[in-house]
Amino acid sequence: MKVARVTSWGSAPVLSDAPDLPAPSPSQVQVKVVAVAVPRVVRGRALGLHSSARGAALPFDPTVDGIVQDEASGDLYYVSPNSASLFAERANVERQTLVKLAPGADAVAVATLVNPVASSWMALRVRAIPGGCEGATVLVVGATGASGRAAVAVARSLGAARIIGTSRSEASIATVEGLDERVVLQDPFALPANLGPIHIILDFVGGKAATGILQTAQLEPGKELQYIHVGDLAGEETITVPSKLLNARPVRITGSGMGAWGKMEIKKEIGGLLAAVAKMPRPEDIVITKFEDIESVWDTEEAKTKRFVLVW
Repeated sequence: MKVARVTSWGSAPVLSDAPDLPAPSPSQVQVKVVAVAVPRVVRGRALGLHSSARGAALPFDPTVDGIVQDEASGDLYYVSPNSASLFAERANVERQTLVKLAPGADAVAVATLVNPVASSWMALRVRAIPGGCEGATVLVVGATGASGRAAVAVARSLGAARIIGTSRSEASIATVEGLDERVVLQDPFALPANLGPIHIILDFVGGKAATGILQTAQLEPGKELQYIHVGDLAGEETITVPSKLLNARPVRITGSGMGAWGKMEIKKEIGGLLAAVAKMPRPEDIVITKFEDIESVWDTEEAKTKRFVLVW
């Protein structure tokens, strides 16, 4: 069968021949791989830079999750994160890691949306304090990216009362649907004084923007400000939090991502997550590429800037 593997850190995965899979064990099922998305985390793993890939041996499969098919029944399944190597025509997958999709599900749409939707879903369902965002004001920092746009829809579906989005670009933030208010941030980063109290910050940017927002966000008397770090789109490795901020304000700081939550939490949340994804339309900015073209398309500007999905 054909497989795609990273053979040199920083280079595109290479398509090659591999021995056919052995028969699956009693706890496994052999499935056909249908669609695998390449979000930022997969690219990070392919570069060897993501924490989940550091120290890994080459050749390396950078996949996180994907959509597969049981050829005997024709049913489609979502494969839970880090459960199988899916840059391959087929895979032996543990049955307990499979989540059946509804009949007629769009495999490409689900593969594309699960990762960006999961980032905010897990943050609000698992990392936020009990009660999540229901009735809360949620600030999405970096609302114009794929994950940020998904976060707006997720927060609304989970009962947020007010959703505010930030971006450096007025034109870009204007295109984000579902926001109650839009804020254009520039360095030095500070939220407008008339914005009102914030309950939860979902931060996909990090760096100096996070510091400025934490210092200027207004709080509702008697309630904590929850800051949940999800990503570092700013490309800065450090968030500076002045000690006087922690001493003077009721701020709860936490992170969300693989490692901040585990497989049992994913298992608990995956049904609700997939149900939410199923209600979302297929994004328009998708680059759908056959695995046979992975080497030529991987490093193109289009594949890097749009939603990139591989199919057989």
